[in-house]
Amino acid sequence: MAEERKRVVVPLVNIMHNDDDTGFRIEVDLAGATKESVELDMGTGGFCVRAEADAFRYESCFILAHEVKPQEAKAKFESGLLTITVPFKETIHGHKVPIE
Repeated sequence: MAEERKRVVVPLVNIMHNDDDTGFRIEVDLAGATKESVELDMGTGGFCVRAEADAFRYESCFILAHEVKPQEAKAKFESGLLTITVPFKETIHGHKVPIE
């Protein structure tokens, strides 16, 4: 008997700079998934996440606006929310544009 394939769902993701503007705080909504099923692959320019829930599986990759240090990433999973913190590879200094 063939294994039933679960429907793939893209998780909701919120990516923001952390409070001191030295890295990202990323929140991934994996409602219904178990901690044991969560897989996170972090690169310098993005990340991929996978997790299993009862009726479907979460799976997607995301590109980040700034390069990060993946070896210093930290992840915590609690109540269906995966929270990732990762520092920027370089401090971000842009040119301030006056707003009229």
